[in-house]
Amino acid sequence: MSEYHDHVRQTLEGQNVEPSEDLGIDAMRWAPVTDAETDDAMQSAADTAHALLDRAADAYLSLLNAVLGDGTHHMVANASTPHGDLTEVQELTVIGDAVVINENASMRVCAVLAAAMVGCATGAVVVRTFGPDGSEFVRGWTVRNFWLRPLTADDIREAYSVDRATGAPMAPEPGVEFRQAERVPRPEDQAETSNREASRTAPRDNRPPNRRN
Repeated sequence: MSEYHDHVRQTLEGQNVEPSEDLGIDAMRWAPVTDAETDDAMQSAADTAHALLDRAADAYLSLLNAVLGDGTHHMVANASTPHGDLTEVQELTVIGDAVVINENASMRVCAVLAAAMVGCATGAVVVRTFGPDGSEFVRGWTVRNFWLRPLTADDIREAYSVDRATGAPMAPEPGVEFRQAERVPRPEDQAETSNREASRTAPRDNRPPNRRN
């Protein structure tokens, strides 16, 4: 047994480098992880998390600034992950360029969107809008390829017609209109549009090519 104990001790200390033919326990061999490898893995995970949060914030702000429009908006963000479901609810009001919003709730919504952007997760955003003209309508977006993709009116109507807890069908709520969601512009799309507008308004350069620099 002493030989076995020595093998286990040496394996745990990372000293065994040759397969053991006598004991037949090669599967027990353990290669210790260096501090540098651990630090690299943690840094990589942190970088990925920050990138997803940045992307989720971009999607959220684009939805808020370019899509929702005037009115009071009841927003529900959901992510289904291997570790369970996440849901965050937020209410905000848009009046022209002014937005009445809870910043902490916005951060939590972005965190849910970031979780939905992980490869093994899914997610969606549903917004119920009470317009200044008295209208009431619902739109939805699914999270796919690290962005918000619009759902059709039929998609969101079907989602509202099923009880999520039991799966039983529900009667449609009277007075609520289900609308086709708008496309949520990406930051790169907005930058490209700004560049095109700037090029149209910039004065034409009539200097000879060799004197333009």
